[in-house]
Amino acid sequence: MRFAVALILLLATALLSGCDDRIGEYVAASAISDKGFARKAGIPSVEGQWVRIWGFVDYRNLYGDADVRTVIGDLWSGDGPEPGYWRFNLKAQAGDGAGQSFAVRVPNDAHRAAVLKVFVGNARARRPTRVFLQGRLFTFNAPTNVDLKVGLYLELESSADIRFSGAE
Repeated sequence: MRFAVALILLLATALLSGCDDRIGEYVAASAISDKGFARKAGIPSVEGQWVRIWGFVDYRNLYGDADVRTVIGDLWSGDGPEPGYWRFNLKAQAGDGAGQSFAVRVPNDAHRAAVLKVFVGNARARRPTRVFLQGRLFTFNAPTNVDLKVGLYLELESSADIRFSGAE
């Protein structure tokens, strides 16, 4: 039930912002994010709620432990946020620049290596990786030099919550 309410709120936000780019039950990251920051309309209403979002991997923002580094090689951006987790960033549009994305935090698990190999294969082939994610969406105050923005991050329960197709 909570997932349905959060999805309805997220879809309402997408419609209010003029973006109706859904694939199945997944809402486009562009509906909630503008260059990695929250679009203003409605985002705090989904704080901590389960959402389904699709977007593109920001290859310049892949973090994890030594095992992650072994898989992704020169794409490695540094240690993960904390032991037991790896992280990548999600861009709203494939053409968005590095860093115009928000964090996706994922526990280390048995599915991690397979997901990372897809990321690396696409990065080396110079093609975007579109991912479909299910997790909890959170916001935080993100002060900039110009104004106060709202930052976003998504927490997944497993690397298995990263899919490469919107079909269930």
